[in-house]
Amino acid sequence: MKKLQQHTHNGMRTALGLLCTAFLLFQVSSFMSCSSIDCPLNNRVYAKYMVEGDEKPLSTRLTVATIRMDGEDTILLNNVANVDSFMLPMSYTAKADTLFFGQYISESQTVVDTVYVLKDNLPHFESIDCAPSFFHTITGIKHTRYGIDTIIINKANVNYDADTPHLLIRFKTLAY
Repeated sequence: MKKLQQHTHNGMRTALGLLCTAFLLFQVSSFMSCSSIDCPLNNRVYAKYMVEGDEKPLSTRLTVATIRMDGEDTILLNNVANVDSFMLPMSYTAKADTLFFGQYISESQTVVDTVYVLKDNLPHFESIDCAPSFFHTITGIKHTRYGIDTIIINKANVNYDADTPHLLIRFKTLAY
């Protein structure tokens, strides 16, 4: 009888070990199956601006800021110079992005333009396991003309592909 109890106890221990192993394999396979989905690491999309005209590359220092949905301002591009292109993130669901382009002419002089990027927001579905993302179609541009001469829509559809510039921007030659 004692051998039968010991044999039953060893069998339960083996069954429990197999159950734990099966559970561990299930957890590992679940984790690996989630990582096999091609979710983008960063689901933000960026509009690419290409500097055009006589000011290519941009000779002044440029800072671009915006107002977030919570009312706080934030800097998107900080004090860059000698660039011929730059990328700025687009908001998820706002109908227009308001951007403030500040060009530093000298230590005491700054020119600030306000740019409105009007857009349609298109929900983009990768997988139920991926974070939500939005693609955009740029429908128009409005801007002040203190330091910016023109902005032209080159490619209206903004998605993960930022090889082709979305907007062509021409700055005025500023000398003070």
